[in-house]
Amino acid sequence: MKYATIATTYWTLAAGAGLLLAATGTDLALAERLPTPTAALAGLLPLPVFLVLAAALAAVLAGTAGRFVAESRMDGGAGRTLSGLRLVFAGAVASGILGLLTLTAGLLAFIGYLPLALVMAPFHEGMRDSLVNTVDASLVVQLIVVVGVLLWGAAAREHLRRHPVPVPAWARPDAAARWGRWAVVVAVVPPLAYALTRFVWMFYPLGFDREFWEVAQAEGSLLAGVWLGAFAVVGAVLTVGLVQRWGENVPGWVPVIGGRRVPPAAAIVPATFVSIVVTPAGISMLRQAAEGGGLATEIVENWAAAGPTFLWPVWGLALGAATLAYALRRAGERRASVDAETRVPAL
Repeated sequence: MKYATIATTYWTLAAGAGLLLAATGTDLALAERLPTPTAALAGLLPLPVFLVLAAALAAVLAGTAGRFVAESRMDGGAGRTLSGLRLVFAGAVASGILGLLTLTAGLLAFIGYLPLALVMAPFHEGMRDSLVNTVDASLVVQLIVVVGVLLWGAAAREHLRRHPVPVPAWARPDAAARWGRWAVVVAVVPPLAYALTRFVWMFYPLGFDREFWEVAQAEGSLLAGVWLGAFAVVGAVLTVGLVQRWGENVPGWVPVIGGRRVPPAAAIVPATFVSIVVTPAGISMLRQAAEGGGLATEIVENWAAAGPTFLWPVWGLALGAATLAYALRRAGERRASVDAETRVPAL
């Protein structure tokens, strides 16, 4: 239980840090640099309350991961299996709440722009300054949460693989294939809508103030939007792969690896990461629009700038469902393969 042990230590330290910061308050030097996640849902809470709540959620994640480790050393049994399912559910809920509380659109923007910023930074002073200014305490906290949630997810997956549980009807491969296709259809619409607006801006100010558009076009700043739009299109194509044969077997025309099976984690991990980041990012955009006063009027006048981001929660949830369906199908194939091997008599 490698991942479970790491996740236990990780979230125990996180819970302790949250309680320490809540208890010491402004007396702790670091408290002056604490992020105030006003754009996230945590901004609705007083900082001490948020820290205590975050520490409690971290403790749940640490406790469930620690229980994974303990159960791996126990004998099998129906009672232990039921307990394992409850642990996975409790940890999943805690992960979801913590992500919704802390993550914002800033993290998604950082991830999207990072490759471009790293390439351009050596040649563009403004890009260097922007990159440095983006990395603040709030971003670090968000990265800590995302890494920790992924670690806990790996621990839960490791636990379920060691201790299989009965699969309900909706989670069987044939059922997952059906509702997974619908999830993919929904999941590709938001990124393509976002990309369409950014591509159109290269020659027409669709849903965008013309004066701002002309200035941005002259400065070349529209290229950043095209970059993110291209990333969104790539993401949509890869999402389609969750229900296509080439999402399970590398096409034969691909050099070196053509024809090989796609490791499930190669699709599940990045898709899960995107769904974790995109969902709260969209919620933070909706919250800012609802509380922004004059910002709502600006959004109506420049609907293509922020409008597609309001679909991000739908994107994240649909992508998460599509990823779950893919994982269930691949796990079902693995179980079927093991069963087939067991039934073949030794020669």
